[in-house]
Amino acid sequence: MNQWKFVRNAVGLFGSAVHEGQTKIGTELAPRALREGGLISALYNLGWEINDMGDIQGKNYKIHNYKSQQFRNSQQIGIINGEINKRSFEIAKQNKFMLNIGGDHGVASGSIHGLLQHYGDELRVVWVDAHADCNYELGPNRNYHGMPLAHLFGSINESIKGFEWLKHRLDPKNIIYIAIRDIDPMEREFIRDQKIVYYGMDEIIELGIGQVMNRILKQFEGKPIHVSFDVDSIDPEYAHGTGTLVDGGITYREAHYLLRKLASSKQLVGMDLVDINPKLEKSSEFREEFFGDFQQIGRIQGTQTVALGIELIASALGRTLVL
Repeated sequence: MNQWKFVRNAVGLFGSAVHEGQTKIGTELAPRALREGGLISALYNLGWEINDMGDIQGKNYKIHNYKSQQFRNSQQIGIINGEINKRSFEIAKQNKFMLNIGGDHGVASGSIHGLLQHYGDELRVVWVDAHADCNYELGPNRNYHGMPLAHLFGSINESIKGFEWLKHRLDPKNIIYIAIRDIDPMEREFIRDQKIVYYGMDEIIELGIGQVMNRILKQFEGKPIHVSFDVDSIDPEYAHGTGTLVDGGITYREAHYLLRKLASSKQLVGMDLVDINPKLEKSSEFREEFFGDFQQIGRIQGTQTVALGIELIASALGRTLVL
């Protein structure tokens, strides 16, 4: 494989088996499903060295008799993300590609913070999601999976037990959103006030995904890039196994193209793949196989969204259609 700019030919992989950032059980099952579906062999077939560090199990950090006033499971989520932060930083420090397979999207505060520790303000983030995840309104019934960017931006000023490790901040000018379409009023105001660059579905339709990616890579030229990919960015027709479905998302082809385009820049240093929930698939049957599905990556097996998740990771790590 061709040399990437910021990482050597090695992946540091870990699972964030976590559902505590929202109320639906099942996202904690995704790391195992992805591995059993053929993720490791797919990466190996693409030429990567693989260091599978196992899973961070959310259930192992449960805090009993603690009622948070900030958001559900706040102390538990803080401790979990602290562990994710440590792993992410350790991987980056070794100049490996950081691959975090979740888990709900709340796990991204830890993974991105670990990369910020290593790359500092040079780090750029491409956030692919139906949601902006920068809501900073606190309360006992809030869900953290809609808040990780608010924490990284520094919009949550309150000290929250479990998050003592969170020291670094992500400058809003260093992130670009793709596919957002279900946005809270508070988030709309924040995006507008901070002048955050975004390509929602209207912009993608108007410009085309090719032009969108050319603009992103021009803006982030020469910088290390992390992609945080939530499968609910994709239209439910192609990815139904997730807990926050929103109609009108990007297509199968657009999702793969944007990841292949990021990979072709050789600037990627990390990826989160989050919010796959095997319990919410339309069918528990494995996805139908088509001729050519296994080109470059070998055989993969899984339900619709699990199999798609493996393919998406492969596209981000160098799978191509022709050369």
